[in-house]
Amino acid sequence: MPTPSRETVIDGYNLIHKLWHPGKGATMAPLREHLETLLSAYRQAARRHVTVVYDGGPRHRSLSSSGAIEVVFSGSGATADSRIVDHVRALQSRAALVTVVTSDMEIRRHIIAWGASWTSSETFITELEKLGIRSKEGFGKKRPDEAASVKHSTNPLSDGEVARWMKLFGGSG
Repeated sequence: MPTPSRETVIDGYNLIHKLWHPGKGATMAPLREHLETLLSAYRQAARRHVTVVYDGGPRHRSLSSSGAIEVVFSGSGATADSRIVDHVRALQSRAALVTVVTSDMEIRRHIIAWGASWTSSETFITELEKLGIRSKEGFGKKRPDEAASVKHSTNPLSDGEVARWMKLFGGSG
């Protein structure tokens, strides 16, 4: 990933899931293409280099039709999360010039430690809307049936989940 003076790094599938709420088995290729079109418009409006990182796939490509954005697939040996964190870490003091778009708390924790800033996917969607960049598919709106079915789990955490959270927040578990 190149290091321009200002860069926005997007956690691709995280943003896709906040925008369109695809169901299980949804075909992701058209959603990625649509996201990349939106991000090209954002790149032109915000005048920032944009890199979108997805899990999987061995490919790496740049999209140059409506404003160049860089598209990175993590490959089979890594995750998008680790690629984003590694990119920010590699920037060292220049990490302060990067904003990462994600709602993933683990990514946030790491990139903040390396000096980058972040914005949630939900906040970024609002920023896109303010710039007049909208999706045809009901930008950021939940399906009516989905909004009614959102429930909070009352199931207790497993021992493994408790240990992970204790490790993450510095407790002994």
